[in-house]
Amino acid sequence: MDKIKLGKAKTIYTGKIFTIKERDVKFSDGSTGVYEFCDRPDSVSVLAFNNKNELLMIKERRVGYNHNVWFLPGGRIDQAGDTPQKAIVREMREEAGYRPGTLKLIHKKSPSSTLLWDIYIFAAKDLVHDPLPLEKGEYTEPYFVPMKKALQMALDGSIENEFISYNIIRFDYMQKNGQFKW
Repeated sequence: MDKIKLGKAKTIYTGKIFTIKERDVKFSDGSTGVYEFCDRPDSVSVLAFNNKNELLMIKERRVGYNHNVWFLPGGRIDQAGDTPQKAIVREMREEAGYRPGTLKLIHKKSPSSTLLWDIYIFAAKDLVHDPLPLEKGEYTEPYFVPMKKALQMALDGSIENEFISYNIIRFDYMQKNGQFKW
């Protein structure tokens, strides 16, 4: 395996969500380059179910989409003392008005080597209505969607975010194949 020498990371940009960094790279053949990467706070997302096994989804206005889109409740792990579990409970209460009675980590995903960001995906049930105020500028509407319909929405593109669609499809697969148990 070739050896790569990395220089010190330099911050190029710092924003609310993203920090862009770069570092010099020297490859084993002597050539050099610049490795650019983006760092951001880890985040959480949840597939939460009511007692009818309907999936809790939110319809949310996102600036980047410029229209209302379907999402799962979730957000950043960015408050003092946050853990993935604390963050998902807070985000569920803010965005959808529910707190989970049962919460289970499904998996942790890291999207790429140039976007340093872990996403924790949870499953939740035994929901209790316990709302918190939405964050400033945030507007969401919660809906309970039958899992069969949510799966169809993921497959037909009604859910525009591919990561959300993937997690719905994956969770359905895991349940059908006995890979997920409460």
